[in-house]
Formats: sequence, C-alpha cells, structure tokens
Amino acid sequence: MEMKKCTHYHPPCKMPISRQVLFWALILGCVFAGSAAWAHSDSEHGGPETPKQIETHHGDQVVSGAGRLTLGETVYKHMCIFCHGVDGNGGGKATAYLYPWPRDFRKGIFKHRTTPPGSLPLDKDIFRTIQKGVPGTAMPGWKNALSEEETWSVVEYVKGFSERFENEIPRPAIKPGPVPPAMPESITTGEKLYKELRCHGCHGTDLKGEGPQAEELYDIWDHRVFVYDLTNPNAYKFGYEPTDIYMTLTTGIDGTPMKNYSHLTDKERWDLTAFLLSKLEIDRIRESGYEIDLNATKVEDEFVLDPYHELWDKIPEKAVRLLPLNARKSHVSHIKIRSAINDDAVAFRLEWEDPTPDRSSSRHQDFKDAIAMEFALGDVLLHKHGHNEPFFGMGQRGKVVNIWQWRADWQTEIETKEKLEYATKGMDLDAMIFGGEVNPVDALNPFRDVPVEEMNAEGFGTLTPQPQTKQNILGKGTWKDGRWSVVFYRTLDSLNKWDKKFSNDQPILVAFAIWDGSQQDRNGRKVVSMWQRLHLP
Repeated sequence: MEMKKCTHYHPPCKMPISRQVLFWALILGCVFAGSAAWAHSDSEHGGPETPKQIETHHGDQVVSGAGRLTLGETVYKHMCIFCHGVDGNGGGKATAYLYPWPRDFRKGIFKHRTTPPGSLPLDKDIFRTIQKGVPGTAMPGWKNALSEEETWSVVEYVKGFSERFENEIPRPAIKPGPVPPAMPESITTGEKLYKELRCHGCHGTDLKGEGPQAEELYDIWDHRVFVYDLTNPNAYKFGYEPTDIYMTLTTGIDGTPMKNYSHLTDKERWDLTAFLLSKLEIDRIRESGYEIDLNATKVEDEFVLDPYHELWDKIPEKAVRLLPLNARKSHVSHIKIRSAINDDAVAFRLEWEDPTPDRSSSRHQDFKDAIAMEFALGDVLLHKHGHNEPFFGMGQRGKVVNIWQWRADWQTEIETKEKLEYATKGMDLDAMIFGGEVNPVDALNPFRDVPVEEMNAEGFGTLTPQPQTKQNILGKGTWKDGRWSVVFYRTLDSLNKWDKKFSNDQPILVAFAIWDGSQQDRNGRKVVSMWQRLHLP
C-alpha cells in the first residue's frame, strides 16, 4: 500500500486553531540542527555579527572572529563534513548510509531552539546541540570531543551556510520561569488537554507513538517523520527535563508537523508538561557517554570461546552509547563491553539487548543479526594532534581501519553442519552431496569454519576482507534471555601490517556496529558507536 504523503497534517475536527492536534514532536531528531541551550552566547540574541566584530573569551583563551572562523572550518572538515557536506547541504559521503539525511544548514531552519517559532536560534542553542547531540539520531554529542572554543568556532562556521544569519536577528529567548510543582490536579488538567487537542492522532492514547496519523507525516525536507514513544525518556530529542518539554511545547519544532503551542496559556503548557512527565518510565533512562574509557583486565586464564564462561564474571563491564544511522522508532541504544588480555591473546565480550534472534541462513531475503569491532590503525590519539584520528564510520582515505565482524547466520551454518556431521557419524557431506568434489558454495564463501571475518576499510564503499591465509580472528555468539553475547578472540601476534597491534603505549581507538535483523539492517543500515579509548594494562 502506498503511503500517503502529508507534509502538514490538519486534524479531522472542527475545533478552533487554538485546539489543533498537538504534534508533540519528539520525533525525528535533527542532525546538528540547533537546540535549546543553557550555555552563554556571544551576545544576548546570538546575533549576526561578522567575524571581524567578534572577540570571544573562554577562560584564558581569546580567539578573534577571523581566527575563530578558521578554527571552525578546520573542525567542521574533520568532524562534520562526512555527514553535512562541504557546503552544508547535508550531502556528505555518509548521506547514502543515513535516513533521514543530515540537516541542510542552508535553509537556516533549526528544529530545537529557545527562540520563538520561525526565528533563528541563538548561538547558544546551536552550541548545546553540538555538545549534547540529538538522542535517537545519527547526531552524536561532541562535548567530550571538542573544547568550548572549538565548539563556538563550529557554531560560527555553520551559521555561514545560511544567508538568514546575515539578514535576520534572532528574537530574544523564551524564559520558562520556575517549574511549578506537578500536583495531581495539574496532571489531570494536562491529560484533559491532551485529549481535547487530539494529541492521540499522532501519539496514541497510550503515548506510544502509534496514533492513526503517525504513518502519514513528513517534514519540509520530504523526510518521513517518526512519532516516538513519549513514555521513553531516551526518545526525547530536546531532553526530558520539565523545562525541555515546556520549551518544545512553546517553540514547536520548525520544519516538522509539530506546531508550537504558544497560544496556550503558560499554566496550560505547564499542565501538559506535568501530564507527559507523569507518563515517563524513568527506570528506562540509559546514561552513558558517547566517548568513554574502556580498560582491559590482565588475566592468567586461557580464553575460552564461551560468552558465559566464568572468566567473564571477573571482568568489569562498561556501557557505550550507540547511534542509529537511519530513522527508526526503536533501536539498540547501548552495548556492554568487557575486555581481557593475557600473555598470548586479547579477548572481548560484547552484549546487547535483542528480543528476537535473527540468525536464519536458509533464506536470502531474511535479515540477520551481526556485530563488528573497528580499530584505528597507526599512531593516533582521540582528538589530539589536530584531530588526526580516522572517521569513526569506516575510516577515510589514507586512514585505514581494521574491522572484525561476527554474523549470526554464519554461526548457524557452522552449527548446522556440525550437527549433520554428528548425526551422520562423520560422513563427508561434500562427498555425499557433490560426488567428492569441493562444495561450490564453500569455494565462494571460504570463511565458514568460523563465524567471524577480518576486514579493512579506508572510507565508505571500501570494505575489503583480508586474504584467507591472514584471517586470525575467532568468535562465538550466544542468544539467551533476550540478548546476544558475543566473544571475539585474537592472538597478540599479528599476521600483516593491516592488523591492529595491541600494545599499551597509548590508548587504542575502538568503535562498534550492530546490525539488527528485525530492523532490516544490512550494509550501512545499522547502529554504531563513536571512537572509545581502550587502555591495556
């Protein structure tokens, strides 16, 4: 059935405009597209001063406007250009792997702001989005990756993509005022407003985002809009604090079907905020950084390819946040990592929630679960030496990465063959089926003795398996109680220069990617992490 395109939805009711459908839009976050902020700006309104007019003080640093713009360009070309493109049109090299496409800055339309509807954001609004990111989208938070000075510089550079910043002055920020206590009567009033405004048309009566109009929404960039689960605090793009929700109700989300509700009284917006807050399932909050420090534990034990071996009970665990590279209502948000090293080898235990194991190898049209680890090669430190680390999405030209991938269907093939050989008492299946000749499928797919493969990449579209004789990665996965647990193992001896060398001279940059078969993930459709720092003992 063809989906109906509805850029601006008008509710099927005859209520006055002051009571139109609340398109509560913690939907479809933007990539880098402005946000409310609590940090300071260059001026009260984040105005359109030219670089020559600006001199910014951050602590002991003083950067002139011209120097700031140059710094912003440098950072943008290293950290942002892969998604947002050279001219800020959202057409970078990663665009083919992302949906919705990264934000086009040229329009000067920013979704999340502290300014009134239709107005430009303040500098501090853009600053906040760069630092915090947009949860549930491919836009990460760069707070730990960029200094304040670098972030302010990127703000200035991004503004240069749109003529609006030359011709318009942002309106003053909206002041939310003190948060009123969420009394039972305010929650009741908020629930009544939710019904009167027919918010359920998009968000559903249970706030799960499955209203009758939820599948018919598009933004002005012609991207499909997802209505997210408002009971899940991790789905709130602008934040789930009371002032965050109040601000979104007041400003709306420009460019999307979510209109502003500034026509409501201040009390009504706070009442509606109280109702939404009352439905939040706070126990679902997953707080972990985009970039954290991982530590491998030195052990004397020999490694066993069993994710549930008692050895792993002694290894500390850390959670890493994941980013979806395409729009989806729900995704694997975190991965838990344990790492260990002995005198001979290094091993990793990776675990993530997945209620449905997708591991069939019998049908080509089925999508399968998989996970990959990515290592930066060479002498690189995260955000040091002028940000010389490879792009965390498969590297870039001249900066090769080493990738280990485990696939559920490969493991299923191996286990099925082992079961058949056991049942046939060791009979040579190739001899039985192919008359003694080599299985032609095995000839085309020579890596089926193990469910993992070692590869290298130098940017999008360059993923290349290492020769069969150089493959030295082992692995095994187990699905149990709604989660996958996978172990990767490799000896410390490397077989060629394209292998990662494990030494404790400096932190090792490692990133992760997960493919969820139930989400129809394949190739560039996946969830990924940014670079993490792995410290060896």
